[in-house]
Amino acid sequence: MRRKTFLSIALVVLLILLAGLIYLYWVLSRPPEAKGPVKVGGLTHLFSIYGYGPNPEDQLSKPHGIAVDRDKNIYVTDTEHGRVLVFDKDGNYISRFGKQGDKKGEMKAPLGIAVGDDGRVYVCDRILSKILVFSERGKLIKEVKEMMPLTPCVANGKLYVTTYGHVAIFDLDGKLIQRWGQRGKKEGDFEFPNGIAVDKKGNVYISDGNNMRLQAFDKDGEVLWVVGSPPKSMRDRNRRFQLPMGLAIDKDNYLYLVDSFDDSIIIFNSKGKEITKVGERGRLDGQLNWPTGIAYMGNDVFAIADKFNSRAQVVRIGSEKE
Repeated sequence: MRRKTFLSIALVVLLILLAGLIYLYWVLSRPPEAKGPVKVGGLTHLFSIYGYGPNPEDQLSKPHGIAVDRDKNIYVTDTEHGRVLVFDKDGNYISRFGKQGDKKGEMKAPLGIAVGDDGRVYVCDRILSKILVFSERGKLIKEVKEMMPLTPCVANGKLYVTTYGHVAIFDLDGKLIQRWGQRGKKEGDFEFPNGIAVDKKGNVYISDGNNMRLQAFDKDGEVLWVVGSPPKSMRDRNRRFQLPMGLAIDKDNYLYLVDSFDDSIIIFNSKGKEITKVGERGRLDGQLNWPTGIAYMGNDVFAIADKFNSRAQVVRIGSEKE
């Protein structure tokens, strides 16, 4: 009897401790309550997108990737709902496509997204190890198999895709051209690179997520420069970034890197020199909470996937550039 009583008490204590840990995580990961508009230095909030209707299923839930087409329409991967939502340049709802599942044309967890000049939409599904290619109307064209793809980028007539440990380059029909890089910590290696941008010369810039660095390559995959280095641990106070994620490039070849855990956007020139940093954590318009994706819309305007605020934000980022 005493043994049963002891086990019952131990179980109750464990459940209380577990509930306490869950509550602590909720408190620490939850941003401050929204109380009104906020001004963030260097960043001007234009509008936010939460979904297309009043019902919970109509709302964005942990959006991850974001892209802009030639008409500045905004495409958002609604990750927890397994779909893509499309809005116009003013944030008005246009359409949605995709369905959650593991069959052809379905998605388990869509992450990165890119839109080509021809209107084709490329979506990476890491869990199902495939890249889905849709028409501009959201009709499935084909699926391209690739091990754990993370983020696509369309540039110079090619499709660049970061994966868990390498970069894959395809033509726009999904035919493999080449792969380069490997999983590791040396310069030129990758460890879950979460963002990619390509300039007109074919230079490739990659936010090397778990290696906590930004790497630049020429068109043949040779390292040009590196900012940051792999940390000894997540507690390493000397690490250059908290968690580099989305990456965008503007018309002047300035790079905009989303540092997710720092709730900031860091701006670099094409040589890897930091120009400035903007952003702060919170729930108010203009604030961020674990942002993941970023896309350039022109005229210093950017669309951002504000993941843990379950929204997309369109902002103007102003900075003094060299």
